[in-house]
Amino acid sequence: MIFPEKLIDREKYIFDRVIGGEFEATWVPVEYSVKGFSVKFDVMEDALKIDGIRVNVSAKLQQNLADLFDASMMTAQVADLVYMSASRRIDPAPMAISSTVASMIKHSNNVDNKLKQLSLSSGLVADPGKHWILDKKLEQLPGRGCNYGWHFTGNSYQGIKGFSVASPINKLNGSLIKVIQPNATAHDTLHSDYSQVCQLVSQTCWVDGVEKRFSELLGDLKLSILVNHQGPLRLTRQPGIVELKGQVVLFPTVISVSASV
Repeated sequence: MIFPEKLIDREKYIFDRVIGGEFEATWVPVEYSVKGFSVKFDVMEDALKIDGIRVNVSAKLQQNLADLFDASMMTAQVADLVYMSASRRIDPAPMAISSTVASMIKHSNNVDNKLKQLSLSSGLVADPGKHWILDKKLEQLPGRGCNYGWHFTGNSYQGIKGFSVASPINKLNGSLIKVIQPNATAHDTLHSDYSQVCQLVSQTCWVDGVEKRFSELLGDLKLSILVNHQGPLRLTRQPGIVELKGQVVLFPTVISVSASV
């Protein structure tokens, strides 16, 4: 396990390992009902791992990986739904900001330690880190990434008051759901740090049993509300990142979870 220290080299290393099939990831289906529709989509059970480590990604690399996996970056609403639906729900694992390999490994180990405290050894994990997401803010801010996540319940976490979640999916067992990281665009598409992991949603999804594309839903005037609290998006991928075509890397679906909204 030798991750390059320089970010640009590390991201190429991660990309090449994925191309070579040397990674850990599993699709798990999430099913829910909203606005009279029955919706099902697949999300990654946990963040992308290489050699057992949840790797850090920039918004650019995450979009590149989404292209390879025939997947999409989440929206805030999907991230909120994933948190609510997760069978392995853990508290955030914040540390001092760093982009080093050591901090990446330490954060991944911290997440593993939190997961070991749960009774389940498999199932959807939330949140294994922060997400790069698709958001209307990106339509006005070319060259920026939008990150979001680190959900928790209650008024505060470790003295951090946090922010209201972006979508209406804001309660879990009667408790208010909040996030440490609101949907914000402080970073460019090349930024990466220990907290930014890769947990994607598959492009293949179903509405009332009819197969759809996730990006199709994002841009649909009527159906976008099923996956995005902001309504239809004009940009259904990370802006400014050239789409990778001609190669798809697959992995299996093995677990099922359900939720109602």
